[in-house]
Amino acid sequence: MESKDVEMTFWEHLEELRRRIIISLVALGVFTVLGLSFTKPIRYVLELPLKSPMINMVANTIEARAGTEGSTLGFLALALRSGTSRIEAELILIGAFQSIMAFLTIGITTGILLSLPIILYQIWMYVFPALNRSEQRLAVPLFFTIIFFFILGAVFAYFIVVPVVLQFAAGLFPEFKNLWDLKTYITFVTQLILGFGVAFELPIVMAFLARIGVIDSKGFRGKQRFALLGICVISALLTPADPGSMLLMAIPLFILYQLGIFFAFLVEQEAET
Repeated sequence: MESKDVEMTFWEHLEELRRRIIISLVALGVFTVLGLSFTKPIRYVLELPLKSPMINMVANTIEARAGTEGSTLGFLALALRSGTSRIEAELILIGAFQSIMAFLTIGITTGILLSLPIILYQIWMYVFPALNRSEQRLAVPLFFTIIFFFILGAVFAYFIVVPVVLQFAAGLFPEFKNLWDLKTYITFVTQLILGFGVAFELPIVMAFLARIGVIDSKGFRGKQRFALLGICVISALLTPADPGSMLLMAIPLFILYQLGIFFAFLVEQEAET
């Protein structure tokens, strides 16, 4: 990334913005077409949490690393294993319109996900010249940190949260056969994955708030009890009513809150130098 030392005129800024928007739209269009071209394998990946005991493999990995007793990870493995039975649900299509909408949902969602790094990069490069020297030094690491945490949240949702939530939903009314609309299922899974991807940006948001002076690391540290209460309430609202599912969201978010305190501290140290 190279900084632009020459001040740009209003029309040059407008032209730069237009160029960045065009690049973003082209990337979105290309990846959307790519998603529409590979609908079948993408659909298979989205259906995998419904058909495969992936969560059992995750629980085995956690137990191999952390053991089964005396640790938070051990409890997490037990909570995951409690939802490893086969999910009794069948995906169906209700009418031609729903099949078309499912097809478009897969393609557009794939396009958004794959083009997101390029779109973020274009936004980043547009605002980059306005940053000072110290901020520019942090620009590249921060960009890749944002991407990393988003991917981490999406992967966590796909491998752990989605199977647990689906298992819970399938068992709510055992007297009925679960016939789930494909389009609704795809929308639900992708929204959950995107939601966790965004939620895992919490440390970045906390660092930004510290950078602009809204609250510092000591303030975040002093409000940990309120933060934990808020995280538990949000987790209870956004997940099924069982404790295992709530913990699957609450534990990572609280860990991310602690990481956000550390990030805020680093930002403060950078500002002082």
